[in-house]
Amino acid sequence: MSKLNQQLAALKIIPVIAINDADDAVTLAKVLIENGMPCAEITFRTPAAAEAIRNIREAYPDMLIGSGTILTTAQVDQSIAAGVDFIVSPGFNPTTVKYCQQRNVPMSWG
Repeated sequence: MSKLNQQLAALKIIPVIAINDADDAVTLAKVLIENGMPCAEITFRTPAAAEAIRNIREAYPDMLIGSGTILTTAQVDQSIAAGVDFIVSPGFNPTTVKYCQQRNVPMSWG
């Protein structure tokens, strides 16, 4: 089992968050960490997602950050550039899965 899988399994719950204002992301991350939840999946359902991930990564480099609702390879690229640890897709898309494998970023779907 990879280190990431071990870390995620130990958490049991991963908050899934849609952030409308990237300026709110660091405060949210701080509250999560202070309450024993050093992980979040930021959904790409809002235009602020990539910037929110970048803000959290910069403020809390050790926090586990995933991007969710990933539907395209462009969103995979945005996620990686923002600094995610893993990617989540709402369903199985062979193109996106293969692309994540090529980019060496862990991905799950379901």
